[in-house]
Amino acid sequence: KLRYDPVADFEPVGLVGYSPTLMVANANVGVKDVKDLVAQLKAKPDKYTYASAGNGTAPHFAAELFKLNAGVVMLGVPYKGSAPAVSDTIGGQTQFMFPSLFTAMPHVKSGKLKAMAVAGPKRSALLPDVPTLKEAGVDGVDVQQWYGLFAPAKTPAPIVKRLNEELNKFLAMKDVQERMNTMGIIPAPGTPEDFRKTQQRDIEVWTRVVKQAGIKVE
Repeated sequence: KLRYDPVADFEPVGLVGYSPTLMVANANVGVKDVKDLVAQLKAKPDKYTYASAGNGTAPHFAAELFKLNAGVVMLGVPYKGSAPAVSDTIGGQTQFMFPSLFTAMPHVKSGKLKAMAVAGPKRSALLPDVPTLKEAGVDGVDVQQWYGLFAPAKTPAPIVKRLNEELNKFLAMKDVQERMNTMGIIPAPGTPEDFRKTQQRDIEVWTRVVKQAGIKVE
């Protein structure tokens, strides 16, 4: 029920950065690792529930992709944003979630959430002992959440170009890069066209996942 078209109504300016998706668990859940979770869910489908930031969000899609590739069943509970979803996972009302590393890191550091695996191509330098899902035995779950800058559709090309140049100057600053890295965000300077391709690629990938998982608007 959006009142705008997320593609047609905006002009890509540039990527700001990526944050790997992290599979996390309630700190007291009775699961040793991803292999153990898969075994438990295959023995007893829907034994656990996962929280998402809402239907159609990256944490929702990551969880559904995990279920598809692991061949398991796990009930999803959609929330209105990441904050309440994380809060209930910490509290135990739900047991698992797939937030961005940026969102999860403070709670992992405090011990309120347990990092299970990185849903990406490689381990995070911030959590070097946490395996990727592929290393943990579940391949094909690569969900990197990105942050980007857009302008209104039909913004003149020279203005988009100038905005992109200024954004890339900002992202090239050493102190900015260090601050972003400590927050779990990988700076990703590039051109507006690079950003457009990223957007188009994600639409194609997630359209396939929606069809395979049978995800519907509620």
